[in-house]
Amino acid sequence: MGTTWQPHGTGRQSWDEYFLGLAAAAASRSNCVRRKIGAVIVRGRHIRATGYNGPPSGYGHCEQGACPRASSESAMCLAYDNCVAIHAEANALLFADADEREGATLYSTAAPCFSCAKLIANSGVAEVVAAGGRYEGWEDTRRFLMDCGLRVRVLDGNEHAVPLPLRG
Repeated sequence: MGTTWQPHGTGRQSWDEYFLGLAAAAASRSNCVRRKIGAVIVRGRHIRATGYNGPPSGYGHCEQGACPRASSESAMCLAYDNCVAIHAEANALLFADADEREGATLYSTAAPCFSCAKLIANSGVAEVVAAGGRYEGWEDTRRFLMDCGLRVRVLDGNEHAVPLPLRG
């Protein structure tokens, strides 16, 4: 005899909501004083790796003044040449074995920058799902990923969002 009990009465989250929620949890580990980003690599609905933005292991924490960019007056999206953080997407890729990345989906709390897009495109990941974070130049990055054969979706918090058009 089965049960129909649902403690909240609203049903379960979609897989996209679930994995984006895990990416948000990963972001909470970031010690960046400017932005907290998280990423999760998933294949076959199994988590293969997580990542968040922050300095390399062994380097001081940004929130403790170790990041030269954090103490500068640079705008949020400028002067990355002195930022010591490794982006969440790059960290997730570093912590997943090559065979775990093949055909996987990378979930991120923000749309990836172009530098991360290049890493993602060459990693074996087949799809990128972002929870928002579109930025000036994002359309060029999205087009690049699609030209490399990846599926790209930006959900903006709605699991029923229409996927961005795929390459032809």
